[in-house]
Amino acid sequence: MLSNLLFVVFAVTGAVFANNNGVGLKPPMGWDMWCTNGRCERDYCDAKEVMDVTDAMVTNGMKDAGYEYVIISDCWADHRDENGNIVPDKDRFPDGLVPVIQHINSKGFKAGLYTDAGMYTCSPGGRNHTIPGSYGHYEQDANAYASWGVEYVKVDWCSTKVNGTQLDPHKQYQEMSEALNKTGKPIFLNSCEWGIDKPWEWMHQYANSWRTGPDHHDDWKTTSKIIELNADLGDYAGVGKGWNDPDFIMTGGQSCNTVDSSHCPGMTDTEYRTEFTLWCLMSAPLLVVTDVRNMTSIMKEVLLNKDLIEINQDTTGPGGKRIGFDKTCGENVCQIWAKNITNGEKAIALYNADSVSHNITLEFSLLGWKMVNIRNLWDGTKYYNFTESVTVVVESHGVQAYRASAVQ
Repeated sequence: MLSNLLFVVFAVTGAVFANNNGVGLKPPMGWDMWCTNGRCERDYCDAKEVMDVTDAMVTNGMKDAGYEYVIISDCWADHRDENGNIVPDKDRFPDGLVPVIQHINSKGFKAGLYTDAGMYTCSPGGRNHTIPGSYGHYEQDANAYASWGVEYVKVDWCSTKVNGTQLDPHKQYQEMSEALNKTGKPIFLNSCEWGIDKPWEWMHQYANSWRTGPDHHDDWKTTSKIIELNADLGDYAGVGKGWNDPDFIMTGGQSCNTVDSSHCPGMTDTEYRTEFTLWCLMSAPLLVVTDVRNMTSIMKEVLLNKDLIEINQDTTGPGGKRIGFDKTCGENVCQIWAKNITNGEKAIALYNADSVSHNITLEFSLLGWKMVNIRNLWDGTKYYNFTESVTVVVESHGVQAYRASAVQ
């Protein structure tokens, strides 16, 4: 009787804390193909693209910088066979996914795939028919992914009204989480129900990271909205919890309406620096969706910034968040963000959300300090023995970022 009781307790505990799967101990870093060949949602992906990008991530410095996942997005699947097995698109992946995943692994990366919790995925990926989601096939699909060598799965939330009834994200993500864990393989689970049901409050039970809001597009309007949405969520992220996911990094610009690897940036270089800086302070996943086979100068500067990546990967404390304002700029304009990092230090970002430049003053009392040494995380400049406060000019939509330590 006692042994049966212990088994039940273990089973229930395993279900409730299903994300305790040995992965996701740091925010994931990698590349997703969503906006590479063609504009976002129109990625005409194929095996060659995936393998070419994988090779590029070795030569362009991304692997050495810590990027580890290569994720095949909503463009790889085609249909289910008579036994319900999900079948890759034979025109795009003529030999299936296994050789592609083996190539990814051979270069030292981990492979990821996209699916959906509902009946169909969110996009046909440039094709003229719907693509089946995983609803009704969670365990079957999880077993397939594990057998192929997949180590990261994104589960979206389209087509989740089945026979007139809206599916419950709590139930569906728990089922997919349990299905993945049941394979015995350590597979990172990213949930994407767009923040509808405040997943930061509960999704840590089932997933390693969770989308906190709507899609991030390559424009300042959505970027600024996503920054604001995530400003107060830092305490929900961390080791033993999981990671708030504000969505992909758009650095350098999505692809143009071509397949020639050209970039069509929707933001300024300043805005791309701000995006990356605040994603790093939030301890957010760093998943790049732009074409990294021909990295522009701003892509190299931003995506390979080792100081900021170190801040992102530092798991000493929870994710960073907004801790205050310089109200001389106006309401909610000049923002002060911070993240606790190793050795009692802090990563600081002074963010100007306005359309004009501002002086932003950081009062050290906000940090609980009086005298501070700081190092600029973009140019490496060091400043010593600042007392009481520091004031810097921050351009429109820009950020100044520092690593700071108290002077005793």
